[in-house]
Amino acid sequence: MKVKAAKCYEDKTTNEVAEKKPVTDEMEVESLRKEIELYKEKHLALSEDINKLEQKKRETVILAQQFEERAEKQEKNLVAKEWSLRNQDERFMEKIRSMQEENQKLKTREHNMKEDICFLKKETEKLEAICSSGVERKMVFKGKLIDNFPRCGINAKHQIRYPVKGGTALIVFEEASVAANIIRKRHHRVPIEECYINVKAEPVDLVVLDELSMDMNRSPRKILVSNLPAAAESEETLLDKLELFFSKSRNGGGEVENREFLEDSRSVILTFAKEGVAPQLVEKKRFDVPFGGKETHQVCVSPSLDGNITRSVMKNLLSNRTVLITGIPDIKDEETIKDLLEIHFQKSTNGGGEVQNMLYCPEGRNSVAVFEDDKDVSS
Repeated sequence: MKVKAAKCYEDKTTNEVAEKKPVTDEMEVESLRKEIELYKEKHLALSEDINKLEQKKRETVILAQQFEERAEKQEKNLVAKEWSLRNQDERFMEKIRSMQEENQKLKTREHNMKEDICFLKKETEKLEAICSSGVERKMVFKGKLIDNFPRCGINAKHQIRYPVKGGTALIVFEEASVAANIIRKRHHRVPIEECYINVKAEPVDLVVLDELSMDMNRSPRKILVSNLPAAAESEETLLDKLELFFSKSRNGGGEVENREFLEDSRSVILTFAKEGVAPQLVEKKRFDVPFGGKETHQVCVSPSLDGNITRSVMKNLLSNRTVLITGIPDIKDEETIKDLLEIHFQKSTNGGGEVQNMLYCPEGRNSVAVFEDDKDVSS
């Protein structure tokens, strides 16, 4: 009985399971279907996320490339700017060095200019002393005017001594063109009574002083005494009286070592044995010197100048109106030859003209002609 009952129960359970099993499978299928749908949705969402990530990745790569390009460009710009700044810095440093060199040059130039100014001041003082040391003369304006201010304050007139050999003559024409014609013709045939002499005309070439530079200083031991009395006494007596007066200490003088009379300016240079005497006499300037009896004559004392020639330049000049005639034989007396030459060279048919002056030196003799400045002298 019991066995049968158990068997019945077992059968009943098996049937229930068999009945329930289809329901469970359907549920599982539905669950799986939902799960599959869910996973599909998740997969779709993941796919979309992946696509979005891929898109972002691509965008990020592009952006990274852009950043790299910009970084590379910025780096190049920085390098270029660095080179530019370095070059600019080098240029600035070069400019600073150049300015420093220029500044040093300017300082050197300033120093040199200061030295030049000091030198010029000393030279100016020296020139002022020299200008004030001339012999005193009475001057008057006579109405003469000049157009241009002279370049130099000292004008010198030439006196050229020209040697004239025997058998030659110097002829001075009034017109320079006549002298040029005579020289151009060169060979001339001069009639001497029944015969002729052949002479040659040559230009007169003179060597003159064109430029002269002198270093002039006031002598510490010499004075120049001017405004001397008229030549009533001899030169030696005049020198004796001046020496006697200026050798006395009560007159501010001292021992006189040397004395020299300048005939052209009628003045005297006195040289003292000691320095210091001359400056105090120059400072006083005027002295009343007894030259005879109780009467005195006022003389002027000024500094004496010592000059040394530092530079001289010579040049050649042609005398435009003077012709040198050479080859004159000594066949007649001096006056006859001179007259015949003058007559010949005055005739216009011989190319001559008016003769202003003439010097003839016969053979066997020598003469010296003195040439002075003339407006018709060319270089």
